[in-house]
Formats: sequence, structure tokens, C-alpha cells
Amino acid sequence: MSVSATVLHVADVEQLYAAVNDAANEGAAITLAPGRYVLSATNAAGVGRPNGGRLELQRDMSLYGVTDERSAVVIDASSLPTSSFNVPFGRTAPVRIGRGSNTIEWLTVLGNPEAAAGIATELPGTPSTRVRVAHVVSGGSSRGVDVRNVGAASGAGRRIDAEIVDNEFFGPSRVVGLSEGIRLVNFVGANGAAIVASLSGNRTHGFQLGCIVANNRSSNAVVEVRSSGDRFFANELGCQIAGGLSQALTGVANSSSTIFEARGSQFTDNTAAFGGLGSGGIRVDGGLSVTQANVTSSNRVRVALWGSKVADNLGVNFEAFGARQEARSGLSGTNNQVTIELHGVSKQIDVATTASVPTDPAGSNTVSVIR
Repeated sequence: MSVSATVLHVADVEQLYAAVNDAANEGAAITLAPGRYVLSATNAAGVGRPNGGRLELQRDMSLYGVTDERSAVVIDASSLPTSSFNVPFGRTAPVRIGRGSNTIEWLTVLGNPEAAAGIATELPGTPSTRVRVAHVVSGGSSRGVDVRNVGAASGAGRRIDAEIVDNEFFGPSRVVGLSEGIRLVNFVGANGAAIVASLSGNRTHGFQLGCIVANNRSSNAVVEVRSSGDRFFANELGCQIAGGLSQALTGVANSSSTIFEARGSQFTDNTAAFGGLGSGGIRVDGGLSVTQANVTSSNRVRVALWGSKVADNLGVNFEAFGARQEARSGLSGTNNQVTIELHGVSKQIDVATTASVPTDPAGSNTVSVIR
């Protein structure tokens, strides 16, 4: 907590809403007394709350629960209606950050299956943001935390620096869309955007994807992730990593890059069977398209592991594709390159490699494994 920040103490949900929604509190550190803070779309008089009852932090604002007792403060979004999560670009989270520098620490976010995540970082307003989510439990939503730049209007060229430290993320009771424990993506038109994230000591379980790291329908974009001592377990797939990804009938992801480094992290015991994604530990794609042809080209992915474990997963423990189109109606794209580096005990990991699905006649899509 910054020593120069204004500190606001709140003890109930009305005080919390008043503190968060007051523009005069920009830069404040809000500390929450122990208790359950139940979010609602309307107040006791039936008047609609700002932002549908979501908590949208002001610039440079932070939320703190009780140090060393992450269960003492619970932000409960389970009763919010579906409409509370609807925004112009799709769904969002009950707790939103991304303006200037925002921190959330030492509390629990009880989510909602209709929410895109428990915590999301895509609030517009500043060209760059620095966010920290630490010692938090976040579960019950489609994602535990959603670190993303979204759209051409507010996401293009935007940079996120994120610290995700010592959190537990658990999956929803029912799946709306995809469920992903930690999502780190430049999303739908966030061309030229960048995400630089440090993950440490997180535990992610109960999702279709424990984590996803990608440039989804965004070109000339970058995602760089350093993972240390994280555990991805009891998911369907431990982690999906892609340079360029196109999941829809429109949108391209060209000339983007993804770097994922892990030291002492574990991608193990991912044996859940949600269906549709294919089980495994780590899956890497230079260019990945679900249905379209020639929409993911000239992407680069580098994955490097030191002292990490990828084992005991249902399906393939570690597989990598230079390019892949799931519909197999044409090439996902060309000139996509994946490099896998295995260091120390991680040299023992077997990697199943495929240059291109379908086959690239020119051989421009490649996978290299360096031990």
C-alpha cells in the first residue's frame, strides 16, 4: 500500500459502493472490515446502482481485505443478474480494474457463472495500466482473473503490466462459454497491444483451461508471461499457449508473438473431462484457427521451462503445433514458428510436435525443440 494514498475504511456494502463510485476517491486505498459484501444491481430503495452493481475501481485505486486471512472479506457477486455483466464488447466481471495502477489483495471474490471472470483488467481510460492481484481467492465465474486488452477503441496499443501472486482460482459450478482459470490475451482488435505478466505461486483448478496465453484476433501484438511456482491441476487442459488465435468466423491474428517462461511450475493431474477441448498438460500453437483459413500467419511463440513438471495428465502431456486449423478445411496460415526450450530436469519432458495441421506444402510452419 502506498504511504501517500488516502486510506478509506469501509464496513458494509453501501460504504463500499460509495467509496468505489466516488470519482473524488481516485488514488485511494480502500480497506474492508471482515464480513460478506453482497453485490446487487439495485439498492434497498430499488434504485439501480452505477455499472449494474459491479465494482469498477477509479484510477490508482486499490482494495485490501485482511492480511493473512483471505477468507475474512468476501465480495459476493453470486446474486447479480446476467445484465450486470453485459458490456458493449460482451461479458465482464463483477470487479473491474485497469485504470492507472490498481491493486486487489487479501480477499475472496465469490463469482457468478454468468460473469466473464471474478476480476477483469479491461477498464478503459489510460493507455497503460499496472495491476496487482495477490493473495486472493476467486471462483465461481468463467475465469478467476481476466488480464486482457479488448477491441480497437480502447485496447489497440494498450499495455498491461500484471502481477498475479499467491492466488487460488477455482472453476464455476456450470460453464457459460469457456472456463479458463487465468486468461492473458490481447482480444478482438487489440492490435499492437502488449501484456507483460508475472505469475507466482498461484493454484488454478476446475476449469476447461487452467490458463490461456494468446493474441486472439489481434495482430502485431505481444504477450510475455513469466511463471514461477504456479500449479495448474484438475483442469481439462493445463495451459493453452498461442501466438495468433482466431476462434470466430471473422478476425485475423497475424505477426504477433507470445513468450511463456516457467520456473518450478507444475502442469499435472489435469484429468477433468468437460469435453470439446482435448485433455492434456500444455498445448502450444504458433497459429491456431477454429474454422477460417489463412487468418493466423507470421506468428512466433517461445516456451521455455526450467525445473517444471508436465506429467500425469489425461491425454498428451505436452504437444506443440506450428499451425493448426481445427476444421481442417485449409491452412490456419503460413510462416508460424514455435520454439520450445527445456532446461534442467525439464529436459526429460516429451514433446509431441506437428509442424502443421493440415500439412503445409511449403513447410513454412515449424516447431523446434531445444534441450
